[in-house]
Formats: sequence, C-alpha cells, structure tokens
Amino acid sequence: MSETSLELSAIYVYPVKSLRGTLVHQAPLADGRIVGDRDWLLVDGGGYFMHMRDYPRMARISAAITSGGLEIQMDGLSPLDVARPTFGAATPVEHVPLWRRSAAVTSVSREADDWFSRALGVECRLMAFVPDAAGLNVPSYETNSSLQDATPFHLTTEESLADLNARMGAPIPMNRFRPNLVVRGAAPYAEDHWKTLAIGETMLRWIKPCTRCVATTTDHETGERPSREPLYTLARYRRRGNDVLFGHYLVADAWGDQLSVGDRVRVIE
Repeated sequence: MSETSLELSAIYVYPVKSLRGTLVHQAPLADGRIVGDRDWLLVDGGGYFMHMRDYPRMARISAAITSGGLEIQMDGLSPLDVARPTFGAATPVEHVPLWRRSAAVTSVSREADDWFSRALGVECRLMAFVPDAAGLNVPSYETNSSLQDATPFHLTTEESLADLNARMGAPIPMNRFRPNLVVRGAAPYAEDHWKTLAIGETMLRWIKPCTRCVATTTDHETGERPSREPLYTLARYRRRGNDVLFGHYLVADAWGDQLSVGDRVRVIE
C-alpha cells in the first residue's frame, strides 16, 4: 500500500478525559471535533484535573456515550448511568487548569462523585465541559472546543507502532498512545512530515508533535505499569531535546458529518 492509498484504520473516542478509550467504526463530527470526545473529566479534592499519569487505575474504567449521557463501567462495581447536564445562563461554572489553559466545567452529580471516589480510592468529582463558556489563558495554537490536552485530533499510524514494537522485547497495543485517528498504509513515521490531510470532507492541519509521558507505560486492562516501555525504547531513537515523540496533534479547518473506518486519507502537503 502506497501513500496514495492511505486509509483510516481505527477511531478512538474518550468521553471522559484519561479514562479508557472506546473503539468506534464511525464518529460524528461537529464544531471541528469528534462529538462526545473528552466532554467530561475528573477533578480531585483540590480542584485539579485527574489524569492517568498520576492515577493509572483510571485506565480500568470505561465510558460509553449513550443517548442520555454516559454509561460508566469498571470490574468490581455496578455500572453507572450519568445524565448529560443541561446548560443555560444559570449553569454554575468552574475553571479547571488543563496544563496551559483553564477550561470551563460544571459539576454533574453527587452519585457520580461517590462512584468515581470508590473506583479510584480518592475523593474526586465528575465534571462536564460547558461548551458556551469561555476558557482562560488559551494559547494561540490550542483550541477550547473540549477537554483535550491541546487539539481535538491526535493521530498515529499502524506502521510507526509496528516499527516501535519490532524494537522492543514485547509488543504493546495502540491504545497506550491514546490516539483519536489511526492511519494505515504509510512508511513508519511518514506522519512526521504531513502538514495537511484530507479525510473525505474533513481537512486536518498539523499543529505539533505529541510528547510522550509515563501514561504510555500503563496497561489498560490492569491499570498497572509493568515496565518502562515504550518510553525506554522511544528515547533511544525518537528523542528531541528532553522530549520523546510519537504521534501528532491536528485541528480541523473544515469537516464533514462524520469519519468512518476505511475512509481514504489524502496527504495534501
């Protein structure tokens, strides 16, 4: 397969930031992002957002989008149905720091707070993104369209993962890197040179590479970190300064109604 026949081979959605992702065959688009992706997050007792770097057990919790909100599941606990909040002028808004910017969120329910506190063994609250409230201190290269780290789309390729796995003693799955979009058909790390992509009516523009952290060492089935991989191997050949790189962040300059597995991917630039 040549780069003239690239295809979208997987789509991941992460309804709650830093929980386990969900593979989907199709993903509706609106406002330049995947509908429902990172619309919710957890904050600790001090009001700081919780992430897999500090709480690897989060990888054991799954969140599925339903018609009314979310269904949350974790082995050992009864499933939790969470209703999507209604937003209006009276919605109480808090701003939660997300690395460089602060995002507008609102509390969901005491029931959800109690469930997640039991699941993670630490006091926490489930918060929902408030789409019509302004974020604070948003860098020019980031978007404030949901609770993502930087941009609404994170892309990796099958071939780059295969190259990485060939260098390690034991292979790892793609979910360690938490992409939204996975492409098949390119040479390993060809994505390092892509500036503009088209997937159907959706035009994606490169913003920056993704720097990797300890979250990539988390086994999403057990919530444990069995080794230093893949960071140890990546650091030997994918280092730039103090950073280790794998995958890229993109924004949508135009978009269609949805993305589907099997869609053709075209490199424009």
